[in-house]
Amino acid sequence: MLDIENLSIGYRPGVPAVRGVDLRVSAGEVLALVGESGSGKSTIAKVLLGLLPPGGWATGSARFEGAELLGRAEADWRSLRGGRIGIVPQGAMSGLDPVHRIDSQLVEAVRLHTSATRPAAAARARELLQLVHLDPSVSRAYPHQLSGGMRQRVAIALALAGDPALVVADEPTTGLDLLTQERVLDLLAEVRSRQSVGMLIISHDLPGLLGVADRIAVMYAGKIVELRPAGNVTATCAHPYTKGLLAASASIMPGAVWSAIPGSAPPLTADDIGCRFAPRCPLVTAVCREQEPGLVGHEGGEVACHRAADRLEPRYPSVLGGSASPDAEPVVRVSSLHLSFRVRHRAVYALRGVDLEIARGEILGLVGESGSGKTTLGRVLLGLIPPSAGQVQVDGVEITGLRGRALRAAQRRIGFVHQDPYGSLHPAMAVAALVAEPLVLAGVSRTARPPKIHEALQAAGLPTEAEFLNRLPARLSGGQRQRVAIARALVTDPILLIADEATSMLDVSTRAGIASTLRRQAQERGLAVLFITHDLGEAMHACDRVVVLREGERVEAGLPAQLVEEPAHAYTAQLVAAGRRRAV
Repeated sequence: MLDIENLSIGYRPGVPAVRGVDLRVSAGEVLALVGESGSGKSTIAKVLLGLLPPGGWATGSARFEGAELLGRAEADWRSLRGGRIGIVPQGAMSGLDPVHRIDSQLVEAVRLHTSATRPAAAARARELLQLVHLDPSVSRAYPHQLSGGMRQRVAIALALAGDPALVVADEPTTGLDLLTQERVLDLLAEVRSRQSVGMLIISHDLPGLLGVADRIAVMYAGKIVELRPAGNVTATCAHPYTKGLLAASASIMPGAVWSAIPGSAPPLTADDIGCRFAPRCPLVTAVCREQEPGLVGHEGGEVACHRAADRLEPRYPSVLGGSASPDAEPVVRVSSLHLSFRVRHRAVYALRGVDLEIARGEILGLVGESGSGKTTLGRVLLGLIPPSAGQVQVDGVEITGLRGRALRAAQRRIGFVHQDPYGSLHPAMAVAALVAEPLVLAGVSRTARPPKIHEALQAAGLPTEAEFLNRLPARLSGGQRQRVAIARALVTDPILLIADEATSMLDVSTRAGIASTLRRQAQERGLAVLFITHDLGEAMHACDRVVVLREGERVEAGLPAQLVEEPAHAYTAQLVAAGRRRAV
């Protein structure tokens, strides 16, 4: 159905972002394309959907149902894109039209890609909602009224509106909690089996796809470095990068190690020599730096590695364990916190009687699904939202009653790291200006800023050379952007740091590095950290204690190992069970 041969793609003349890729997807097959941001995964998707930007180029061949996709005119794509080739775009949760109800968006998609009349399209829209297991009442809702998992299901329904033979799903589970990830992937597997739809699922989450995909293709720096059946990836994978991706996925299993692949993928150049993973590989030898390996057969799959036959296990740096003193004085005290607001004459509760404490040097994990109240609690701690009732004390200061200058002074003692490393930094400000901005707002003199900026950058694990200080965010990787955000949060020497899903949009290979940075700062500065996450596995490794929120209520709290081994609440038990099912 889809045959890709010797495909090379680039955005600048002579500089390939994808080099010599061969892939095949058969009818009813799921191929998972896995790798870090910048590896070329989404670039392949753009070519398959005719969305390569002006100036981009592609050579080789990509044939779909016998027809060549390369070089097609825009008019020739109208019968394919969204019709025979369905799309679940990256960021689908926010990709729905916010001003139209779900039913009108589904009807429009059906009519656009088929010859159905409006009544027939409305009937098909109802069938699509049923297919993705959504209640018919969802049809009259607006996207903002749905949870993240429900919006993702709507995105899948839209992708199926034209009765496609192939669905391209780009990062379909990013930003979702474990239970919702599992439901979305189960839904894709069900659609595949019921509709006999071929699927290309693009993701950086290797373990999450092992139970859904038929085959796994691992991509690094524009090339396929390993390709094998999903069922034996954990047992037979041989490339150090594949092993690193598995080790970089936080497992809830007792005794599991959470590791980070150091460094980042090399920049795109036209004259690469040797293996492109060599600068990051623990098993590198001289031949790796001099000769680029090609894909060769290996235990039922293919791998591009000079040392595959040596059966060696690469060792990557791991996240440090908890070390907070149980007797440390609490920096944060939250007591009986309530927050409600009115929607159409009824009260909606975002937080219900939440209690928690965070000690100096402690990392407290706040775990729960989308809509559980995690981010809302963080905003209350920042003084951005006044609670309906309860108390919030930070370093002995009651936050909830402060206004104006007193509130701003208290907020300078609280650092904040946003979920989105791509949208939280001003694109026209250089690194030095971004990190200096909190100092400017605090009235710190110009001469006193440079040493504080350098100290914050070093604490966040970033270089301090002039070249880096002058970079704009567009020239930074996702992990570097998030570290700049951490440096911004640390530069005013806060006593509390709130990390709101600070790793959820990052590659698994960089998440452990961010968690290690937060741990180091908690230890060295005595910093209290609120680590908000939907991933119980990450909380297990990164946090000293964990609080589980469910629909605004604190349902369970305790040591990470205690919660995993003996969960007391049914919701915690569900999270643990989902984590165990995806453990590798």
